[in-house]
Amino acid sequence: MALMSCPACARQVSEAAVACPNCGHPIAGDGGGAGGTFKQALTRPEAVKSGFTVLGVFVAAPWIARVLAVVAFVILAIVVVVNKS
Repeated sequence: MALMSCPACARQVSEAAVACPNCGHPIAGDGGGAGGTFKQALTRPEAVKSGFTVLGVFVAAPWIARVLAVVAFVILAIVVVVNKS
């Protein structure tokens, strides 16, 4: 990984950096090919997959907890009924 001078503050910065960690000046290391815009970053397949995963966990977690609570209640009820017999 090569280093270059930041055009704004002249500190050494990696060419792969999006911005200078010292002053925040944008670094055009790869000519804008991989970095792209914010909209392009959000529509990358990895970002979309991660977003659906987070949404799925957010939606499913309460249902999973409820199902586990019902299963635990049923098991407890069975244990109580068997022990009474």
